[in-house]
Amino acid sequence: MKIIDFHMHPYLNETENMRFYPGGDKPEEIRPRLEQSGITHICGSICSKDESVSIWQLNDIALQIWEKLGDYYTPGFHVHPAEVERSLEEIRRMDGLGVRLMGEVVPYMHGWNDFRNTNYFDQMDGIFAEAEKRGMVFSYHTDWGWKLEDMIQGHPDLPFVAAHPGERESVANHIARMRKYENCYLDISGTGILRLGALEHLVNNVGADRILFGTDYPISNHDLYVHCVKVARISDSDKEKIFHLNAERLLGL
Repeated sequence: MKIIDFHMHPYLNETENMRFYPGGDKPEEIRPRLEQSGITHICGSICSKDESVSIWQLNDIALQIWEKLGDYYTPGFHVHPAEVERSLEEIRRMDGLGVRLMGEVVPYMHGWNDFRNTNYFDQMDGIFAEAEKRGMVFSYHTDWGWKLEDMIQGHPDLPFVAAHPGERESVANHIARMRKYENCYLDISGTGILRLGALEHLVNNVGADRILFGTDYPISNHDLYVHCVKVARISDSDKEKIFHLNAERLLGL
């Protein structure tokens, strides 16, 4: 069975390697390590521990990695509400290159710390409108409580993919939004999915059509996430949707 990792963060050097502990894979070892676990395709944006590196530089690094990895990688790119025109230019540039994945956008790492206390909603609204017009997908870090539903409701043709199920309260919030809005999706990377029964609970409550496999590699252990889905008490057809069919449909892979 194909396995598409919808949410991971590749890197070209150590400043972009978000692993929590020392060691890990060299950039050229990423693909063989993930393939060894059965992962046949990866998606995601680039992050950096160096705050002087702009999100636009990170987008260029994503394109460099795409050139190296070819069809194995779907690059994700960043936008920013404080730079609306530059973000719109970036959307148009990426669209011209055939890149449809925005994100994972990670506000807490890229100067959005006061996001909830500023009037960024209007700026993001224009960015979302441009992305929606171009058939893109928006992957965002779950911690986006501020006016999130206004964003989702205001752009029904833009898929919003939340990253990380989180703990019980967060899972309940994901379920409520997914029941309310058809353009709400969830990837299972990061916190929460290793809790026994979490995946079964999500599938039982919202079905498997809008749940995507993800690992958050190199932050999280990708082998555990593959195993979580394989041993989950859900149907084989639901596992196939989560592992690759949903991502293929969303991204046109």
